[in-house]
Amino acid sequence: MRLPPRLDHRLARLRREARDRVLGRGEPDLKVVREDLAVRYLRGSGIEIGALNFPMRVPPGVHVRYVDRQSGEELRAEYGAMYPGVPIVAPDVLDDGERLATFADGSLDFVIANHMLEHTEDPVGTLRHHLRVLRPGGVLFLALPHPVHTFDAPRERTTVEHVLRDHAEGPQWSRRAHYEDWARNVREVGEEDLSEYVRTLEAERANIHFHVWEPQGFLAMVAAAALPATLECLLRTGHEYVVILRRDPVA
Repeated sequence: MRLPPRLDHRLARLRREARDRVLGRGEPDLKVVREDLAVRYLRGSGIEIGALNFPMRVPPGVHVRYVDRQSGEELRAEYGAMYPGVPIVAPDVLDDGERLATFADGSLDFVIANHMLEHTEDPVGTLRHHLRVLRPGGVLFLALPHPVHTFDAPRERTTVEHVLRDHAEGPQWSRRAHYEDWARNVREVGEEDLSEYVRTLEAERANIHFHVWEPQGFLAMVAAAALPATLECLLRTGHEYVVILRRDPVA
C-alpha cells in the first residue's frame, strides 16, 4: 500500500536522520554506508556480480540483475553451510564476472562488484571489462577489504608493477607465489608442509585473495592502468573501503 505523500516524506526524513545518527557514531556501519552511496550514485539499470548472501540494496526505481558464474543451486551447495539460515541470491545471468562476455559494450548504467576484485588474477583486465559495459557516465561501485582489518593484514601489499605485469603477461607467472603467500600468512602452513599444500591449491585453482591493497595502493593501480574513468568517491567503512569510478564520456 502506498503511503500518503506527507507520511511518505516524513518516513524518508526519519530514515535519513537514523542513517545520519549511525554514520555519526564513529565507526561507519557497512550496510548503512553502502546504501547511502547507492542512493547518491546508482541510477537506471545495472548488475551486481557475486552478491551471494549480501546483495546491495538499491534505491526505488533502480533495476539490478544478479550475475554469477554458478547457478543458484550450485551456490547454495558451495556456500550454504558457510551462511546458515541466510538466503543465497540466485543469479539472473550466468557469466564470468571478470569478463562479462554476455553484456554488450555501453549497455549498463552501473556495475556493482563488492569483495570481488581481490579474487581476480588480472584486476586491470577485470576493471577494463567492467568499464567496457558501462554507458558514458555510468558507475562502477567497488567494495574491497581493508587488509589492516582482515586476515590479509600480515601479507605484502600488491604493487602497481605486479598488477601491470599480470595484465601484460598473464597471471601464470605469479600464481604460485600468491598461493605460497596465502598458505604462509593466512593459513599459517609450516615450511615442511608448504609445497604439498600449495600443490593442492594449484590443482583446485583455489579462489583466494590473490591481491592485497590499501586504499592509496589501489588508487595508484587505477591511475597507472590509465582506465577510462574518474574517481567519484573513496570511503572507508569498517573492515572495507568503497571506491566509486565513473565511466568517462566518449571523446
